[in-house]
Amino acid sequence: MDVPLLTVAGNAEIFQIPQTSDLPAPSSQDEDRSNFLYDSFIRPYVGKAVDSFYEYLKNNNMKFKGDGLERPYYAKFCSIVQSSGTGKSRLMTELRKKGVIVLYMNLRGPSDRGFPMRDLVPARILTEDTDCTRAEYTARCYAFFTATFQTLQEDLNSKLLRLRSGNPNPAIKIWNDQMCNMCSEARVEFFQKVRSRYQETLTKIKMPKPEEKTNADPAAPTAEETAAQLGSISITDEKNMAPKLEGESFVTTSYDNMLRVLRRIFSEKDEDKVSNNDPKLVIAFDEAHPLSNMSRRGFRPLHIIGRTINSYSKNSDASVWVVFASTTSQVVDFSAPQSIHDSLRVAVAGQLLYPPYTHLGWDQNADPLSGTSANDVARFDHIVGFGRPLWKSLVEKRVIAEILRLAAQKLCKSKSFDPNDTNQALVVLSQRFGLDICFGHPDAVSYLEKAVASHLRVCFSTTEDRMWAFTGYPSEPLLSCVAAILLHRMPTNLGLALGVLKRKVDGGMVEIGQSGELTSRLLLLLAKDLLIRQDPPKGVIQDLHYEGSGEAELIDCQKVSVIDFLEYLLGETFWSRTVKEAKVAFQHAYINFSHWVSMTDLISPRVPDETDADLSSATCSAEEWTLRHWHRTSAVQCCHLQPLVDKMIPIYFEDPALGSDDLNRVSQMFISDKAGKNRNEEDLGFVTRKHDSIQCLSNLPYIALLLDLNVKTKLTVTFPEKEPNHVETDRCLRIYASGISETTFPFLGQHPDVGRELHGLVSRQKEAPSQSILEALVKFGSTARLRNLQWELQDA
Repeated sequence: MDVPLLTVAGNAEIFQIPQTSDLPAPSSQDEDRSNFLYDSFIRPYVGKAVDSFYEYLKNNNMKFKGDGLERPYYAKFCSIVQSSGTGKSRLMTELRKKGVIVLYMNLRGPSDRGFPMRDLVPARILTEDTDCTRAEYTARCYAFFTATFQTLQEDLNSKLLRLRSGNPNPAIKIWNDQMCNMCSEARVEFFQKVRSRYQETLTKIKMPKPEEKTNADPAAPTAEETAAQLGSISITDEKNMAPKLEGESFVTTSYDNMLRVLRRIFSEKDEDKVSNNDPKLVIAFDEAHPLSNMSRRGFRPLHIIGRTINSYSKNSDASVWVVFASTTSQVVDFSAPQSIHDSLRVAVAGQLLYPPYTHLGWDQNADPLSGTSANDVARFDHIVGFGRPLWKSLVEKRVIAEILRLAAQKLCKSKSFDPNDTNQALVVLSQRFGLDICFGHPDAVSYLEKAVASHLRVCFSTTEDRMWAFTGYPSEPLLSCVAAILLHRMPTNLGLALGVLKRKVDGGMVEIGQSGELTSRLLLLLAKDLLIRQDPPKGVIQDLHYEGSGEAELIDCQKVSVIDFLEYLLGETFWSRTVKEAKVAFQHAYINFSHWVSMTDLISPRVPDETDADLSSATCSAEEWTLRHWHRTSAVQCCHLQPLVDKMIPIYFEDPALGSDDLNRVSQMFISDKAGKNRNEEDLGFVTRKHDSIQCLSNLPYIALLLDLNVKTKLTVTFPEKEPNHVETDRCLRIYASGISETTFPFLGQHPDVGRELHGLVSRQKEAPSQSILEALVKFGSTARLRNLQWELQDA
């Protein structure tokens, strides 16, 4: 039975954590979803993220000690920030396999039926009724951590006493195996003990007199309202300190007692008799974002918890850590000083907070390159292994439809896709088309934070001061297929989503590129999307309701004939514009891209001297580079400094005469983007795969496509006639296509809404905003482009 937690200190009633409002009983669908998430949670763990996180905690402990008299960091807490399905919960519980004691607690909301399930005792103490006074919440934190340390001491010591040897590892393993089993009775019993001790401790904490309470008046201004009043007042000023409570002595005493009684665990020394920095105990708060919500009394619970951790850890060398895990970066925004204003993000007196941990791994379940034939890469069983581990972990016990629907719900944070919703439209387009968000736009930060927290965008890293996060959508073909299904599910979805994008481009939040890169990404991939949906073959996965075999192919990953694609993109008369041999040369050629990925280096960068080369700088062959993109159905947006070309789409030749090695069957379609006012047709002749920065040599023919979208319409096609005994090293189908209209691209006539929005993006390119010119000129010399060199341009 769930008993309300009631505590009284002296004659003053501190608080009563109310009963959680009666919630509807979980439906069979909720229970089933929880069951299959549990199944995925207990699968064998794959990857090296645990080793990396272990080293992160070890390094944090070394940094905490510092080199001088004062410790540079505020307290022993840190965070894990990453989007859903990347393995945050498993990362924390898997630490047990490295001998770390892991106390895992989930703070998700009472209506959230996810897995791991909500741990009622810590969740209610720390996240409910947070409209109490700051002093009251501080007392709760002290009492909770006191009870936690006391219970840990009792539980672990009872197991240590049963050991015959002095090695504590067997006792730690037994405890971890019980407490990291999310369905064990041991967890229930542990938190019952914590609740009992929590209530007992809270009754002993002496509260300040009413006149000493901070924010006791319900009408008192919030932290935001007092920002202007703070001025230059130091947050270390004694007048601004939160009241000193006896609860601090309770938590420090219980912590010190735990370390003393369990010294066999926490006092381990290495061979050099130096204190070991390896993590010994991790108190993990998962789904910690409710702690960052602002109380009506003007404080965030996370700030008070940070102060509590500081009180017991500031003078301790023991590697005992509190870890907050969340999908939202707000969990790292808390400051830690004793008196905290919400606008302050840096701890007192230069004391530092640790940047969040973000590296949870990627592609842990992907098939090896040699394990799948190039003809089979569109199969669901192959594609599901790429990206975050969640998708593959669900395969064994769930039908495909459930996995696809879960991916759609997580991407949109909704059970249905609304193309008029700005966030949903942008995330569905971003995942496939690589939208670049303008860092300086006022809406950029809020959009990116929400995308990581609610729409599966991945956080790559954060700055040391935690003021900015670098995020994006890495290559994840299953999610790309889901995004494509949502985008084309209803006839009006695509046009409406592109309309949202156009408005964000007009508002300056989404960048279109210097040469029309965004428009060409949209043009080429949407052409393929629309082609394959004209007459889809039977048995392919083309909606979210497929319940057949995993050997079925995803429609957006299927190979498409190069001949058919170019006819659809550029018109049925395309092949008649050049010699017959051109069509013969590509009769066995296919493309299969479902999304774009962006490069940050040249296709063929300078190879370092062998003496300087290492694994991080080694490059693969052009054949392997192309084949790996084929295997995950990705096309490439080249970096801005890449000479001659801007994009690459892999081509695969299904020709038995080429032998069985797939590496000998790949070629490329290179695309050059132009968006200037003058025609650039002559540049097409300079495109070659022999260039030092490309070096994609092959005996197979390739394609060079120049998209000159900002000038009048024109289409020309050339292909060299083959001479007897000619080596096909540079036999290239060269295509010049200008103007964004149905004359050059006839398929746009069948989809006028798409044509209208793409034309609108090109029209914006014509405007050449003065802001863009000024930005380029102030970065003189940053590139060899004229826009960064010719200062005369501002007078043009």
